[in-house]
Amino acid sequence: MMARRLVIAGICLAVLIAAVALVLDQMASKPGPATAQSSASPSPGGDPSNGNSSGNASAPPSGSPTSGSSSSSPTGGAGDGSGNGSGDGGTAAKPLEVLPPVTATPTGLPVPSAPAPLITGPLPKPGTAKGSVVEGWPSSVVTMPAGTTVGSTSISSSGNVLQLTADGIVGTSQEDVLGAFRQSLVGQGFWSEDAPAPDGAVAARFVRGTDTVTVSVSVTGTGVSRFQLLGTLHTTAD
Repeated sequence: MMARRLVIAGICLAVLIAAVALVLDQMASKPGPATAQSSASPSPGGDPSNGNSSGNASAPPSGSPTSGSSSSSPTGGAGDGSGNGSGDGGTAAKPLEVLPPVTATPTGLPVPSAPAPLITGPLPKPGTAKGSVVEGWPSSVVTMPAGTTVGSTSISSSGNVLQLTADGIVGTSQEDVLGAFRQSLVGQGFWSEDAPAPDGAVAARFVRGTDTVTVSVSVTGTGVSRFQLLGTLHTTAD
């Protein structure tokens, strides 16, 4: 019985010794922390053969060209000293052309100055006359056609404005009556345009600055022309 126990104890001891030997063998085959760090760290001088280099070893010496720079490439364009190097043989980029600002050109015709007044001095007193030209009528500006039989004339004033009205009969055609007024007024700087008129009548409007004269001509039952005139003249230019 004692011998059997000794045999079992010997077997257990042998198993324990074998297990300890296996553990020691595995620990001996694995590198320690210091060994792994030593193998991963490069040498101070940087060994180029193992592909690893330190921060100091990777920097090129002062003044030497670096890999990939334009100065080390045989075909790359060199800089022009101002940072405008190109890759097409050293041709510098052209600066952008700046055009001068465009100034606005005034358009349209200038505003004409107001013409000088055709009548000066104090305006005449208001008045009306039958069968004749009223006293104070501006005959130097508005002239009746030759052969006119005057029906009535009148003048009135307000401020610097003189208003005229007249009517008369002329033994000529309607166009001749308008032509007589046109010749007299256009010669003094008026321009004329057609004006609205009732059926069977013709009318024209004469304008010079702020001065206006409107004449309408109709035909009477006896076949003669009858005109009616309305005018506004100013003593000063507006």
